[in-house]
Amino acid sequence: MNRIPSPSRRLLGVLVAAPFVVAACTTASDTATTAPTDAAAASEEVAASRVPEPAPEAPSPEPEEAEAEPAAWLDIELTDAASGETFTLASLEGEVVAIEPMAIWCSNCKAQQDNVKSAYPEIEGSEVTYISLGIDPGEDPKALAKYADRRGYDWTFVQSPVEFSRELNDLFGPQILSAPSTPLIVLDSSGGVFTQEWGFHDPERLLDILAEASA
Repeated sequence: MNRIPSPSRRLLGVLVAAPFVVAACTTASDTATTAPTDAAAASEEVAASRVPEPAPEAPSPEPEEAEAEPAAWLDIELTDAASGETFTLASLEGEVVAIEPMAIWCSNCKAQQDNVKSAYPEIEGSEVTYISLGIDPGEDPKALAKYADRRGYDWTFVQSPVEFSRELNDLFGPQILSAPSTPLIVLDSSGGVFTQEWGFHDPERLLDILAEASA
């Protein structure tokens, strides 16, 4: 066997290894060239997949406030038990109106009406209308007129119409039609409810409430 000299062996090794070095360099070069391209493509795909955010909506204009309708109960016709004259609470606009639900048989009502009688000289002639409102459907205007005359009550007495009592119940609850609770409703000069109270009011307190409603 002939042996290849050492220099020739080295040359042969170089020749054999050269194709692998070239291949490795070519692969690295391709990888370096392809990587940025793949990254750019992936970035474009992500951007394309994003759903654009909707533009903010312009604020809606606030609705205009509707004018308040007058309360229905103010337009219900009432009849003065003594004179027979008719009126509505709406027709008393500009005055303070005190409404006292009551019944002839009610002893608490009599006690409270005696307080009104003591205060009435200062109420009479002022811009205040005081109304005792009969809420017992078993009573009638004639009986109310006789009751007021007998006890010396000089203010207005009215027998409550059914629809008026129903409106009171809806507005203030059923206790407003319980005469022994001695309810009191006070309207200001514009027809709005200034206060609604229960129980006895002595003459001084009653005058204070009416003065506050007039202010």
